[in-house]
Amino acid sequence: MSFEQDRRSIYERRRNILYLVANYLSTMGLHQTRQALIDETTLTSEYEVCDNIDLDTIYQDFCSYFLLKFGKQPRIVKRTESIGPLPTAHRKLSGARRKPPLPAVPKPDGKDPLNSITNVGDEMQALRITAANPAEHLEGHTSPAVPYANPKLLIRLQDHFTSEWKDLAEEVCRDLIRRDLRQHWSSIKGLAGPIKVLKESVIAPLEHPELFVGLAQPWRCVLLHGAPGTGKTLLARTLCSETRESVTFFSTTASTLISKWRGESEKLIRVLYEVAKFYAPSIIFIDEFDSLASRRDTIREHEASKRFKNEFLSLIDGLESAANETAAPTAHDRDRVFLLASTNLPWELDPAFLRRFERKILVDLPTADGRKELIEHLLPTVTAWPEQEIQQLVTLSEGWTGDEVRLACKEASMMLLRNRINERRSSTNQAADKEELQYSMLRKAFEQLRPGCVELAQKHREWNQRYGTQLVD
Repeated sequence: MSFEQDRRSIYERRRNILYLVANYLSTMGLHQTRQALIDETTLTSEYEVCDNIDLDTIYQDFCSYFLLKFGKQPRIVKRTESIGPLPTAHRKLSGARRKPPLPAVPKPDGKDPLNSITNVGDEMQALRITAANPAEHLEGHTSPAVPYANPKLLIRLQDHFTSEWKDLAEEVCRDLIRRDLRQHWSSIKGLAGPIKVLKESVIAPLEHPELFVGLAQPWRCVLLHGAPGTGKTLLARTLCSETRESVTFFSTTASTLISKWRGESEKLIRVLYEVAKFYAPSIIFIDEFDSLASRRDTIREHEASKRFKNEFLSLIDGLESAANETAAPTAHDRDRVFLLASTNLPWELDPAFLRRFERKILVDLPTADGRKELIEHLLPTVTAWPEQEIQQLVTLSEGWTGDEVRLACKEASMMLLRNRINERRSSTNQAADKEELQYSMLRKAFEQLRPGCVELAQKHREWNQRYGTQLVD
């Protein structure tokens, strides 16, 4: 099947789905909803649903097929944590995404079947693009009827790839984070420096794009390094939550980018960047970055690994990106791909990768004030305790990571839970549920743990003094 035939098939399938939905709404008596669908998609009376098919029949046929093939009924919906009516889906339109719409499209003349796509709404209109670079053509398209910040999110990216790259694009799209991770900057304690860098790199350019021009363009690559448990992945998770309405977030691992087939790993990393550019502004987060970017001058280095790293390096800071840095600011320059990586072993990284990271930020062990804030955030009841008791807990946790402090607070909560369970088993009286956390429980929990990353944290500080970015207030 040729590329044009594939596009025509995609359009016809989506058109038929819309007509099936409209017919089902009419059958259910939801006439106002049906009219709203017709108004938004501009369905016409040129087509109608055949007599021998409807959504209910399709649903029953699918269930029968699924039962025959897998021996069980399919799951169509699943329970969620929220209760109540469905929320209205929307994405805020950031300043970086406010772009003029495309010129008006001429009315179809009925000769080319693809021209009739304009009759099925703005989402379908995008499929009629036949230029060599459809993503570039869609750059300025923002439909007023679509409440999303990026109208490309309504279009399957795979539709704009040839058959050779479709499977790779589908593989990469699995790393796209679509759900809310429910993290906020206020829940992170003791990491003011790294938070400031991330906000300066991603959030500030979205809010004030007119300020980040010329040499003052936002950071493109940031490396977070530190001992395990200091909060590097938590920072990435929070950045994803805080920017989910304006930025596309990819969380990529080695399992996605490394393939056993010759040459496919290089294609995967290139497709990842093409996908990220299509959905820009985008963030590519790679945890445990040292597994992908270790030194290339070792004896054990394989040729396939070298080719992958060379391709990765050219994508991070290649000919095209270097030209964009020196050119005058345009709409294309605002659609940037931000690379965020974290590692526990920065000294294992290849020097070429280190050079491309404009900011190398140390995520250090929390200070005494940071540990106090973290304890009070995890266990709000301790705020009513005497200051002397809290300071004793802070002293006990000297040299701990943020995750070790969390584990100690969790152990104290489990102690309280065990007491309540024992009380319920011994008596029907449920007054024990009113018992609050005691200082003795929390101190006992803190005495059970020992710091495990003191030497590694010191090694990170020494490496940061030589190669890292020194943050100043």
